[in-house]
Amino acid sequence: MATLRPLSSPAGSVRAAIRHIRNWEIWAVPHPLRNYLLCVTALSVAAACASAASTTSATWQPSSLLRFAALLGCAVVAIESTRRVKEVHGALSRDLQTVWYLAIAVGLPPAYAFLAPVPLTAYKLWRMPQLIVYRRVFSNATLSLAYGCAALAFHALPTTIGGSHPGTESHALTWTGAVALCGVLGWLINHILLLVAIKLSDPTARFREMLGTRESITSDLVELSLAVTVSLVVAVDSILMVLALPSIVLYRRYLMHAQLVAHARMDAKTGLLNAVTWQREATAEFSRAQRTHSPLALAMVDIDHFSNISETAGHSVRDQLLRDIASMLKDQLPEHDLIGRFSGQEFAILLPQTGREEARQISERLRDHIAGEPIAIESGTQAGYVFRLTVSIGVAVLNESRRALGELIGEADSALDKARRTGWSKVVILPDGSADPESDFL
Repeated sequence: MATLRPLSSPAGSVRAAIRHIRNWEIWAVPHPLRNYLLCVTALSVAAACASAASTTSATWQPSSLLRFAALLGCAVVAIESTRRVKEVHGALSRDLQTVWYLAIAVGLPPAYAFLAPVPLTAYKLWRMPQLIVYRRVFSNATLSLAYGCAALAFHALPTTIGGSHPGTESHALTWTGAVALCGVLGWLINHILLLVAIKLSDPTARFREMLGTRESITSDLVELSLAVTVSLVVAVDSILMVLALPSIVLYRRYLMHAQLVAHARMDAKTGLLNAVTWQREATAEFSRAQRTHSPLALAMVDIDHFSNISETAGHSVRDQLLRDIASMLKDQLPEHDLIGRFSGQEFAILLPQTGREEARQISERLRDHIAGEPIAIESGTQAGYVFRLTVSIGVAVLNESRRALGELIGEADSALDKARRTGWSKVVILPDGSADPESDFL
């Protein structure tokens, strides 16, 4: 017999809503960072509401609404065209939405720039439910503030510089320059807000690392150039935005492909080259050194007693220690050196244009730096514990008797084994042409 289920009471609905809110991922974020994320998001909502409330009825003309919808439509097409392309987990995503935000900021009243991220965020969360909601909401809140402020700045300029149309001759140049400056302003505000979040999530993060690499800055400049170009095209005639859309889509797919290729080269736990990539690139460098008769050295680095640490401290501590050792290696070595994770706790470093004595000095500096650098555990049951690790290093130098990279690796491994057998925390360099006896070690 069927029974009727009573309608839920208002109090029950409220309790269910509260339970749902309590399950949001944002509440698991550490306290200072969580407050910052919530404050920035609330500020963007308040700015959008204030901007919309302060506008006149002329702001919401059908022509403006149509242009706004068309630009959002282009952004949606760009999202859909790359939605099924796998993104690299944990990597910075470049969806190129700022191209459309700048065009909105320049070609429409500021209220549209503050509001634009709202429908796009809702659409992305609907179409890509695997996204982490609070991160996506926060990143779009920063974009709302950034390009809303850029819109206010652009529309505050006199018509002799800015205005709704680029005009001709000198005015076209000043107009384009003003758009570019507003694009830079939006970029600065957005990145400052993001950098604060990064610093709160990782107090040890360095300013140079947060700013990004030369490649990421170049990508930012290209994105700014595309944004200025699209803004100019839309200002001339809105229909022309259709011509700009394929270029944005293709560049977005190129960025995602390049990111996937770079990710495939890296070891996920340390950010160093993985063993396959390291051997491939090291083989090319080895052949070059043989061909040009250039000096070359190889150092194999092993973390002392690491197996015991892994068994007692657990996987999360082990992974952090590996990451921190890898960061020390990258910090202490020039960019052109090939550094890879060769096995569990073993790292391989190829040193081009490096002779025997210089390789010894570099290895000793690495050993001493790692031994003197305490590593504090950041999370888990052992958070706050401090580890001091040491490493043993085996070094081999290219000479006429070594015809293949595998032979150089074998010599370095023999030297590393000698270092471990003679007391750990040692640097050992086997004599040229020797596989073991009478090695040099410190």
